[in-house]
Amino acid sequence: MTTHGLKQQISALTTVLALGIALPFTLATPAQAAPTMSINKSHEGTFTRGGQGLYHIALTVSGDEGASDITVTDNLPTGLTVDNLGGDFGSACQAINGGTAVQCSNFAIGNSTATLDVVVNIASDAPCSIVNTVTATSPTIGSASDSDQTTVAGGDCNGGGGNAGSILPINLNGILTVFNNINTNNNINSPGAGNTNNQVFGLNAP
Repeated sequence: MTTHGLKQQISALTTVLALGIALPFTLATPAQAAPTMSINKSHEGTFTRGGQGLYHIALTVSGDEGASDITVTDNLPTGLTVDNLGGDFGSACQAINGGTAVQCSNFAIGNSTATLDVVVNIASDAPCSIVNTVTATSPTIGSASDSDQTTVAGGDCNGGGGNAGSILPINLNGILTVFNNINTNNNINSPGAGNTNNQVFGLNAP
């Protein structure tokens, strides 16, 4: 082999080795997924006037970078006040405005879901149907919100535990039971016609 041919082989081998070493360092770094945020609001069980209710808030952040400086605001409907807070980010939350709202400030979430439990007191005159809306905001992502509609039972609310109503102005139960109240009109518009009322009563002696 000539000296010139040997030099060509060495040069080619050097080029291959150089490419093999340099190539891994020239690959582009994969782009990170931009974070997104969603929030879900739900309630548990039946809300009853004069009792307590439980709301669940689930905040989900997706993406490689997560989200920071998140603020969650829950303005409770009329008739509800905060009793207790718990869950994954409950320590960042507090009741505000006399217990009529919840605010959670300056907390961060990675690529995961965090929860907040809100126990509320229900007033004896709370509306029979309430809507609760929660909003989450982050300066790096934007905002997300969700609403939950709840039916309240008790008192004069439909399906409640209060008096269902009566067609009588007074309660005669145990005193006078009306078995039959039939009003028979016999040809009332004809000459000599009559109007007969047949009523049978039962009296419960004390």
